Amino acid sequence: MKRFCKKMWAAAAVFVLAVSLLAGCGSAVKPEAYATTPVATVGEETIYLDEANFYLRSDQYYYEMMYSYMYGTSDIWNMEVSTGVTMADDMRESVLATLRQTYILCSHADELGVSLSEADLAKVEETIDSSLEQSDPALLERINMDRERMVEIMTKNALANRVWEAVVAAADTNVSDEEARCVGASYVLVAEKAEGESQAAEETQAEGEEAASPKVMAQEIYDAVRGGSTLADAAALYALTPSSATYFIGDTFDAGTLGAHALALAEGESELFKVDGTGWYVMVLDSEMDEAATNARRESIIAQRQAEVFNETYPAWQEAVTFTVDEKVWKAVPFDTIFVIPTAEETTAGEETTAAQGAGEETTAPAQSEAGGETAAGEDGAQSSAAETTAAG
Repeated sequence: MKRFCKKMWAAAAVFVLAVSLLAGCGSAVKPEAYATTPVATVGEETIYLDEANFYLRSDQYYYEMMYSYMYGTSDIWNMEVSTGVTMADDMRESVLATLRQTYILCSHADELGVSLSEADLAKVEETIDSSLEQSDPALLERINMDRERMVEIMTKNALANRVWEAVVAAADTNVSDEEARCVGASYVLVAEKAEGESQAAEETQAEGEEAASPKVMAQEIYDAVRGGSTLADAAALYALTPSSATYFIGDTFDAGTLGAHALALAEGESELFKVDGTGWYVMVLDSEMDEAATNARRESIIAQRQAEVFNETYPAWQEAVTFTVDEKVWKAVPFDTIFVIPTAEETTAGEETTAAQGAGEETTAPAQSEAGGETAAGEDGAQSSAAETTAAG
């Protein structure tokens, strides 16, 4: 699998340094003691609660931003992700897996000749400073970690990512266009009507006027496309809008599925076909190689190859090192809500302020922080952190 570092920076309106040391009721450890309280060991090394909490709060804030608008934040951490496992439990386990791998990878840096360059170290500090400047004030009020400790944690994370890069360097990253090729198609569905719907439609027709069946409508759209019309224009006559899809040529599609039909077409060709229980489709193959989808598939293939190489090495490293967790300490860390949904009044006030400012002065788009980009997810649900971006430059 890809380097297992959870995403630590949210690509949102604010760039979040996701660090918070919440005590909460019932916590066995006070915030001021987090830095000296062991929560786990990896071999002979000790992981302290402040570092574990650094990872935990970053994930917590990110997920609260994502899901609070749908579910609210009051019960989000009590929601079950599987039988008997809450989101809070799952996140705690994920953070420990991240830390375990980080420490194990760092322990192999010397034998692989891996170290951080001056540019890497500078990038770590730049990322910390940028995030501190742009973090949510509500979150910053709860920070109980100095900048030096943040840099130390992120430097370790960056080194682990460099080790990961060294391990997977043996993977073949040359993927041709043909290996990754995805076709792009557009299609319109003229849905079959249920028996009740068909009867109602017939009753509303003017006398002497015959309702067009789905098959007839689809045929007319198909004929128009073959006559030189675009699919969008032909479908618009029936108040329909085409959908787009891409299909990887290496995938296996069952006969009669949209993917099977798309792969059977040449660029520019169209087809009319029926899918029982759904309706009639008019499909046009727009491109025999959709560039964006092909590039995405290429990255996916490379990631899979890297995961295979990594899994040839890392499991033995992990097996050789004893990992212990102080569950009493770790489970006592609370999941108090960090992110607060803006009220309607706050949102409206913000929009009015923006509108007023826009009317009175010329503005320019702000420059994006180089360290603020959202990183890509790896295989098996693993994700790289901002430190990977930091190390990679």
